[in-house]
Amino acid sequence: MNIKDLYYFQRLISTQSYTQTAADFHVSQPTISQAIKRLERHFQVTLFFRQAKTKALVLTPSGQQLLLAANDIINNWQHVNESISHLRQHTLRFGIEPSVSEHYLPALTKPIIEQDLLNSVHTVEMGANQLVKQVLAGQLDLAISGNLDQTLDERLAVTPLRPFKFRILANPEHPLAKSEHPTFAEALKSPFVLLNATYLNKLVFRQLAEQLSIEPQVLFESDSSTLIKGLVKENLALGFISDITAPSDDKDDDLVEIPFDDVQVPSVHINLIRRAHQFPIGLVKQVIDIIEKTFAADNAEQKS
Repeated sequence: MNIKDLYYFQRLISTQSYTQTAADFHVSQPTISQAIKRLERHFQVTLFFRQAKTKALVLTPSGQQLLLAANDIINNWQHVNESISHLRQHTLRFGIEPSVSEHYLPALTKPIIEQDLLNSVHTVEMGANQLVKQVLAGQLDLAISGNLDQTLDERLAVTPLRPFKFRILANPEHPLAKSEHPTFAEALKSPFVLLNATYLNKLVFRQLAEQLSIEPQVLFESDSSTLIKGLVKENLALGFISDITAPSDDKDDDLVEIPFDDVQVPSVHINLIRRAHQFPIGLVKQVIDIIEKTFAADNAEQKS
């Protein structure tokens, strides 16, 4: 069976026209007809029939199954071509989430330079959802992204690098900072300032509020953790932030961390993601090793 036959079949069902499909591929109409016949002979089924009134091509159950498989095969074939092209050119497209980049990119860049890979690794920053989409679409080879564990696609190969820890930040004079048994429900009586939708903090915050069926008061959203901490210092609101965007070695004496245990915090990790069918060889394997060693060293340092 020729993979071109699957391309012809996929396009024919999309265009509903032998003439248009032939024109799209710059071949004759009989070429498309012969491809369909080959597929039907191979599987010994009828793939579709033409509806009498509308002349539409209607897939049989076998045709529906083949179309789903054809979509996957064609997507994977395109990704394989792209991957081999990048291997031939010795290039790798690497995406990283901004909050992770701010904390880890300097440590990742050092071994990339030492191994003379800087000109081969093309790095871009974007939000977690966009990173996942671009990896799935084959536009990125690797990505480091913060993800809620249950939101990841089964078409991805996922390596957890480290968990997120979330906390409430408050001015020492805020009533919650003086409470003997502070709770998240109590905290939601006050306004909050949050990192915007580029970060997972907002999504996690919303999920925690939903557990308590409380509509939170969000005073302000920003992509700057420095601005968030500045507003908290002024005692204008509470902050909700992760240990990635506010590392433990960056303690601010003017702010206090408020513990809470009345809600179940969802499992969130920084993950290394790639397409499941992509084999970690060559440059991809080199960069994966650098990433895993960098995070392993950081995790060991945090525990010590």
